Amino acid sequence: MLEFTSERLFFLKLFNPFGVEKEGSDFFMKDDQFIKAFIDNYNRIFNYTGGQDLQLMLSLASKYTLAKRQFSGVALEKVLERIRNKGKNSLPVQLELRTGYKLAYHLLWHEDMEKEVQNIIVKDGMLNQARFKKSAHRIIGALFLQQNQLEHAQRAKRLFDEMNRNQRILTSKEDIPYAVFLTTDSNEQPKKQADTILKYYNDLRSNHFTMGNHLQALAQIMTVYSSDYNKLLLQYVVKLREELLERGVKVRKLHYPYLGVLALAATEESKMDEISSLYHHLIKEKIFNNGKDYALIVAIQKIVKDALEVQNLIDITSLTNIIELFDLVEFVLDIGPVFPSGISEVIDFFN
Repeated sequence: MLEFTSERLFFLKLFNPFGVEKEGSDFFMKDDQFIKAFIDNYNRIFNYTGGQDLQLMLSLASKYTLAKRQFSGVALEKVLERIRNKGKNSLPVQLELRTGYKLAYHLLWHEDMEKEVQNIIVKDGMLNQARFKKSAHRIIGALFLQQNQLEHAQRAKRLFDEMNRNQRILTSKEDIPYAVFLTTDSNEQPKKQADTILKYYNDLRSNHFTMGNHLQALAQIMTVYSSDYNKLLLQYVVKLREELLERGVKVRKLHYPYLGVLALAATEESKMDEISSLYHHLIKEKIFNNGKDYALIVAIQKIVKDALEVQNLIDITSLTNIIELFDLVEFVLDIGPVFPSGISEVIDFFN
């Protein structure tokens, strides 16, 4: 059980950016309502896409359902056409199918889509000036770059280089979006942050977490609020994983970054019960027959989003961090390799 007594209270004060939860909120759907709406959106997406990519369908169904919106292929297609434009004012790389759809969803809710596309192009140019190599990962990193901040891009490159020095084989293009996200604060020191990431990574390995890119992502997320090493935070992440396992929830490597989000949201025991309950309901649905691992991602997103919506906000910046983290993790998850990319992951793949 999540019993930290005085340490637990200290952790909540340190990391939880929210106030007391409101009772009786009608802002969110009950599990059965959510599942019904989720299946409806999934079926609409299946008909629109032809059912060729299960992960994409589940991801989009989750996004639309959590936003309390009904999927519209017509609206999304208009945005996709803009992204696929090969004219002068276009993105510097052609995006893979999943990433294109996710970026289209991101752009769909902007009042001036053309302006937002140009903002992404400009910010990608700054990452280019900072000497990040051209890739889809760099485009995603541009989403999290501060407006017209070349200094931010250069700070992100310094962090990326420091991570590369610490773990040369493991650090790759997948880490570019994280490097950008983690260096928003100009006071952060890239070397210190990279060293803390490495320490979290090694200590998590000592607590039976599997090595690889997903574990590095978790270690990076753990430095969002502070680059100072925090043993209590480490213990909390380990405990969150144990709590899920004790509830019969299968925790895979791809879930590691979401454990970091749960920790930063100061997820309490009652919320872990809700996540477990929704997960077990979801995996009984036919659409999750071949996507049980994604069911946990959906459950975490739904319960954490509910918690955020019914709490009195103290620090809106911290709230934004958590919401953006979900987007970041999913973008990188979608454009990550189908097969293991680093030597450490190859070893794990064959074990």
